[in-house]
Amino acid sequence: MDRESKERVVSSLNKQFSESNLLILTHNNGLSVGEITSLRSQLRETDSTLRVTKNSLSKIAISNTQAEVLSDQLNGPIAIVFSKELSSQPKILSNFSKDHENFSIVGGFMEGEIIDKETINTLASLPSFDVLRATLLSMLCASATSLAGILNRPGGKLNQVIYAKSKEDKVA
Repeated sequence: MDRESKERVVSSLNKQFSESNLLILTHNNGLSVGEITSLRSQLRETDSTLRVTKNSLSKIAISNTQAEVLSDQLNGPIAIVFSKELSSQPKILSNFSKDHENFSIVGGFMEGEIIDKETINTLASLPSFDVLRATLLSMLCASATSLAGILNRPGGKLNQVIYAKSKEDKVA
């Protein structure tokens, strides 16, 4: 790679390091091109990108960014997931690592703080935003239905008493 190409890569990486609020570092030793392509397409659906670069270029690019604290972790066959916001990236990476023994999560950076592998796995185990919204909505609907039932009960009881009294009056 000539000097001009390296400068373009460093500039592009620097921009991604600066603009991303979520970075996840992974080891990808021995994965095939097809496997990496499959992972990239899954991550692309979450508006994320996976980049495999030389560590020396990544270390230059990460300097003077908020993610500079990760430079010590840029060792070995590293692939970096860049994203502007958290969605289902941890779940995708966690599932991918379960299916591919040559792939592992190293750590990351989120909203200005370093996160470790366990934190990423915890994020992966959380339900998605859609599931949380549906759960909240069902709880709200159940509460409203329950409240309506409680409010109707006294009127229903009163109605039953009046009906029973009217039946007594007719018999007598």
